[in-house]
Amino acid sequence: MVNGRGPVPVALLYDPADPWAVTLLIAGHEWLFARELLATGLSEPAGDGDVVVRPDIGGTFGHVLLTLTAPAGCADVALPRGTVESLLDAAEALVPRGCEGIDWDREWARLANGPAA
Repeated sequence: MVNGRGPVPVALLYDPADPWAVTLLIAGHEWLFARELLATGLSEPAGDGDVVVRPDIGGTFGHVLLTLTAPAGCADVALPRGTVESLLDAAEALVPRGCEGIDWDREWARLANGPAA
């Protein structure tokens, strides 16, 4: 991603403990959104909330574009398409779509004990 000052570090993460989600770390902020949203955004615009994902239809499809909206403003992020595809392939290998599940014992313990320090 490039702002008016140059590249900004971005990390895209998948944790099988939260199998439906993908995390985007950018400029000290964390955005959590559905991996299905990211997958759909590879081929067509997806999302109508704080995160909108769409393919770069400028001709080469070399990037996936994200628009992030927050009370403080919005940002457009361009992620290399290959990076997004690799993350989704790895997520699929770890937890195939349709096989997501919730460890209810772990979730109840997390809710009862509050967030980990």
